[in-house]
Amino acid sequence: MTKKFQSLLAMSLMLSPSMVHSAKEPLPLKATSAWQIDYADDRCRLARRFGEVETAVYIFLDRYGPGEGFRLTTAGKPMKTSLLKDVAEVTFGPSESEQTVAFNNGTSGDLPALHFVGRIRIAPPSDEEKAAIAKLDKNDIWIDLLPISEERQKALRYLQIGKPLRQSVILETGSMKAPLAALDACVDDLMGHWGIDVENHKKLTRPAIPTNSPGEWIKSSDYPSNMLVAGQPAIIEFRLSVGADGIATQCHIQATTRPKEFDDAVCNSVMRRARFYPALDSEGKPLASFYRNTVHFQIP
Repeated sequence: MTKKFQSLLAMSLMLSPSMVHSAKEPLPLKATSAWQIDYADDRCRLARRFGEVETAVYIFLDRYGPGEGFRLTTAGKPMKTSLLKDVAEVTFGPSESEQTVAFNNGTSGDLPALHFVGRIRIAPPSDEEKAAIAKLDKNDIWIDLLPISEERQKALRYLQIGKPLRQSVILETGSMKAPLAALDACVDDLMGHWGIDVENHKKLTRPAIPTNSPGEWIKSSDYPSNMLVAGQPAIIEFRLSVGADGIATQCHIQATTRPKEFDDAVCNSVMRRARFYPALDSEGKPLASFYRNTVHFQIP
């Protein structure tokens, strides 16, 4: 797929150099670039810069398939923390509740970065949804969360990162309706690139669902020994092509933080153990589809 970038917003806002902040006050950063949408080969990315020079912070929202979730990365000197891993306080405000999200400390280029683990949405699950999630057994994957309306997306004005930062940062995003709509359009294009019938998949009565727990697909003994000795964490986004008979036919690594040897071990393990109930179309008939997930490998 040809890589292309599309500017969503024409205006760049500059941070006034006269603004002074105490150590205890949040650091507000205005946008200093337009939103950029990156149509990559196997993922869609929203990116934007906030602040100037020493205070510059870049955010990346990566989506590897359909749905409202995304992987969040924030990079810049204000993101520096001594913790190798922990949970961060993340709020899409002013209308959505704070959520705590696990992260790994790392870099993006030569900048300190928080690499948030797993997929998040602009809003955490409701209390009712959290209760339902708590009741999931090991053979369940997730529950269907209520969609976040366009009105709620439009009402957003900022993204705030609190703990573990010594000074919380407020990134003045403005409305997220147009950027998230562009991310949705990119994912539709991405699925078409995979050979998926996008319109049929929007009407599925059931997606491809594992018949056994994904947590049992990969075991520590599956990893190359030199990767285990290194002891470094790994985050791997993968996608399986799943036939109308429920059999996985191909494994695709969509993004990885580890060498190819590690990726191959993941795909080999998943292909050997994953089993599925096939996806069903609007008439309840099986059809070829896909399954996506993330492997987070962490030495305790």
